[in-house]
Amino acid sequence: MHDTASSASQVLEWPRLLDLLAQQAQSSLGAARCRALSLTEELAVAHRRQQETTEMVRLLQGDEPMPALSFPDIRESVVRAGKGGALEAQDLKECAVALAHMEELKQYMVQAHIDAQMLAQIVAPLHGIKWIRPVRSAIDAAIQQDGTINESATPELRRLTHHAQELKQEMREHLEQILHSRRYEEVLQESYFAQREGRYVVPVKADMRGRIPGIVHDVSASGATVFLEPRELVELNNSIKVADLDVEREVRRILRELTALIADKSDQIRQGIEVLTEFDCLRAKAELSRKLRCNPVHVNERGRVVLKEARHPLLMVTQKQVVPNDIVADETIRVLVISGPNTGGKTVTLKIVGLYALMIRAGLHLPCAPESEMALFTQCYADIGDAQDLSRSLSSFSAHMTQMVQFLSDAGKRAEAGESVVPRSLVLLDEPVTSTDPPEGAALAEALLCRLASLNMKVVATTHYNQLKELAQTMPGFANASVEFDVARLAPTYRLFMGIPGGSSALEIAGRLGMDEAIVNDARRRLRHEDRRLEQLMADLQQKQRQLTEDVERAQRAREEAEQSATEAKALQEKLEQAEQDARKGIKKKLGEQFQRARAEVQATVDAVKREQKLIKAKEAKQRLTEMEVQVRKELALASEPIPIERLNSGDLVEIAGLGMSGSLLEAPQGKKHVRVKVGEGEVLATVANLIGLAVETSSTPSASLTERPHQFTTSGGFGLDEQTVVDVRGQTADDALDHVVRALDRAALTGERFVRIIHGHGTGRLKVSLREYLKDSPYVEEFHPGDRSEGGDGVTVAKIR
Repeated sequence: MHDTASSASQVLEWPRLLDLLAQQAQSSLGAARCRALSLTEELAVAHRRQQETTEMVRLLQGDEPMPALSFPDIRESVVRAGKGGALEAQDLKECAVALAHMEELKQYMVQAHIDAQMLAQIVAPLHGIKWIRPVRSAIDAAIQQDGTINESATPELRRLTHHAQELKQEMREHLEQILHSRRYEEVLQESYFAQREGRYVVPVKADMRGRIPGIVHDVSASGATVFLEPRELVELNNSIKVADLDVEREVRRILRELTALIADKSDQIRQGIEVLTEFDCLRAKAELSRKLRCNPVHVNERGRVVLKEARHPLLMVTQKQVVPNDIVADETIRVLVISGPNTGGKTVTLKIVGLYALMIRAGLHLPCAPESEMALFTQCYADIGDAQDLSRSLSSFSAHMTQMVQFLSDAGKRAEAGESVVPRSLVLLDEPVTSTDPPEGAALAEALLCRLASLNMKVVATTHYNQLKELAQTMPGFANASVEFDVARLAPTYRLFMGIPGGSSALEIAGRLGMDEAIVNDARRRLRHEDRRLEQLMADLQQKQRQLTEDVERAQRAREEAEQSATEAKALQEKLEQAEQDARKGIKKKLGEQFQRARAEVQATVDAVKREQKLIKAKEAKQRLTEMEVQVRKELALASEPIPIERLNSGDLVEIAGLGMSGSLLEAPQGKKHVRVKVGEGEVLATVANLIGLAVETSSTPSASLTERPHQFTTSGGFGLDEQTVVDVRGQTADDALDHVVRALDRAALTGERFVRIIHGHGTGRLKVSLREYLKDSPYVEEFHPGDRSEGGDGVTVAKIR
């Protein structure tokens, strides 16, 4: 038996999952944090960690890209700076990179904090750091990307660097003269110069070095060449050495100044690195959640385990297809006994429960359905695999028993200490009490499970013992589950069935693995009659359960398909209705354009009438305009929204579908199959089902016809004339108001009015802007202006007719 703090996590392969998590991190510190995740024992902390991961997933799925978190580990440099040590240029450059990451994360969370309140609290310390940019800018200005000092870091460094470069250029010119001099032609080994110990030298033949006075700084490996500094270059070399030392001294001074900036803020920088590390770890959790298609689940302290479509997280990485299973051990179940054939997935199920218990405590999402629930277990014990220890002369049975005795002793002490009755311990037993006499082993395993249940622990155990299957079927607080074995294919399906035990199918599996058929048949005959009946009964139960599961799945798919069909039908209906509305709007727009062209034509006619001053011409134009108005308004009415039959009354305008006729109702249609409709001068008996109610635009005043005379009044304002046509559109939409104004302009142009006074009010100003935009392009309007104070000021627009 193992505690999570020791080898329980090993048998559950928790380190492998943490390695997978660390691979999602972008920084070395984030990866290290992932591999050392702490496991909480508090429900509130578990909830908070789940929420943090959920918020991070939401940010990763958002439109705003998250800044990179591949920051360097500068903790050692910051500590050294804090203790007074000088940092090298590369160390300082890494500090600047880390500071840049802090600044980017801070700016990102300014925008993202609304959707990530928990993450905003983690990043909050960065908002108190106001000095990041000036410190980073100072380092970036002095140190280049490759970690070398920028020669223009200070004016003094620039001056010293240029001086050193000038001396070196002078040296190169001297060396070129030497290399091409007749004096050195015989003594030089080759025509080139080099540097030794920071001083310029030339390669001289060893046997001729006495012919050139100077200082030997090095000898070649063969001894044939000496590297000589000619005496004539000594003083210039000395000057170069002094210049280089001056440059180095200035560089050291700059590095000390920059180091001081880091040292002064060392505590805050360490805090910022901690924020970046935690944020990178949370990002890794979110990336793993997306990679494994995980979900946040409800966490409880009642020992309730309800996992829907649960999958082993490590299998999801290594296998293309993983069979999901429902695992249910709610608060009414203390012991879940899983049976079935070997290689069927019993141990995998055991590890799923154990891994999920650890993942919840670490703040990881679970690879299961979102409606799942997982209990918070503060202790997790696992006895999985062979515990044989030859160094202690312990057999498998003895080793298991030793661990169990120790565990029961610890559990008894906690019970005496008065621990909560709520299940806080999870016990995972893989085939308990085996490697001994089967009857005695089964009896001991049964007593062990009963003891663990009495201690109020949550136990999940696998077994081949029929006695344990019977116990789980009859004892309150116990439950059976089994992994399926497909006898027809002689292969496991890895499906888990809750509520029924499963047979071991040992003989079938042996035959599938190649065991001689005669041996298998002989073994089957040697089985007790009761055992054969029990195996057959469990096989029949599994077959019925499989059939029931398949029926439920088919019914579920049928319901989902029906719901999808209903949704698609509704969407199609809405699409058709929208298309119909769009079509009506299109017709109305087209008719409006035609009406506008007609107005222009009428205006031209009116202008001609004014020029020719002929009464007959005026009457003809008036009649033509009236006919056009009636026809267009009839067409616009047909393009409007239909009125439901139940709202129609006698006198309402209707269209008779299929006949292409419209008229007015002579009687109310409610409760009738046929009604009389007046069409022109005659009557038609129409079927109520074929009627379409037509919405007709009406004017708020009797003067809706272009042939009627508008209201007139006298004013001393405006353009100085006395008669104005008044149209009040206050409170109307822009489209409705525009219709009324256009009709008023039609009337004014036809009747010879010089001005139209439009009352639109102030309001938000949208109505005024829309109307004045139209007046700019109207063929009727010569000019317009706001009314004066006596007319209503800017709440009125006065238009002058052409």
